[in-house]
Amino acid sequence: MRTVKVAIAGLGKVGSVFLDALLEAGAHNIKVVAVAEPIEEKEAVRKAKEAGAGYFKDARNLLEALGDEIDVLFDLTGDAVLRTELHEILSRQSNRNTVIVPEKVAYLVWALITKGEKVYPR
Repeated sequence: MRTVKVAIAGLGKVGSVFLDALLEAGAHNIKVVAVAEPIEEKEAVRKAKEAGAGYFKDARNLLEALGDEIDVLFDLTGDAVLRTELHEILSRQSNRNTVIVPEKVAYLVWALITKGEKVYPR
């Protein structure tokens, strides 16, 4: 079975809990390869690093560095300008592999990986 390589931008209230769920689901061929969060001292950043994920202060730098090595980038920053810039980076790189997933789709993934047993953070 293929491993899906995931990155998360934004490890705030939603992103940090989402990271935990993805790390728990890792046995199901999900690998968190990198995170982007401006505040390196956050507990979620520590967890991501311990799990072997790369760390970036900025999602743009993450995408520039890893490019099509990422299958899915969950953008949980809530920043519409950033999301536009991330799409521009994909276009500049001719990256047709990486999908940028907004929070609404992350909610769907959350429901699937937690089997509806955990409330989505707000």
